[in-house]
Amino acid sequence: MTFNEKKLYHQIHPLKLFVDISSGFFTTYLSWQHNWFWFLILFVMPSLTISYLLIQFSSLTHQKNSSLGKYIQKYMTTNIEAIRFAGQLAMWIGAWYHLIFAVIIGFILIIGGWFSGLIFRIIRSTDQ
Repeated sequence: MTFNEKKLYHQIHPLKLFVDISSGFFTTYLSWQHNWFWFLILFVMPSLTISYLLIQFSSLTHQKNSSLGKYIQKYMTTNIEAIRFAGQLAMWIGAWYHLIFAVIIGFILIIGGWFSGLIFRIIRSTDQ
């Protein structure tokens, strides 16, 4: 498996999903509390560590061959990854300024990024 494939498929490994989801919510809370020290540590370390370990040492063949693997292979572009990250930024900034609406919009962007392929398929099927 190539590095680019591993970089793509590690995103759907259960451990990576757990680390990213839990640290995303926890760092949003830390942003709300204006706790930059722990925010920066927990924003960077867990995600980078698990990404490195999975890409370096894990066989991601199961993820690649799964239906979710086929889905992200088709729809998880760098633009969609950027939208997901923009959603997380919106959550953090919204939390910093205590803007619940911005946190919710950020969360919707993240979910929308993950489900963008399904959303586009639904839109295309209603246009026909």
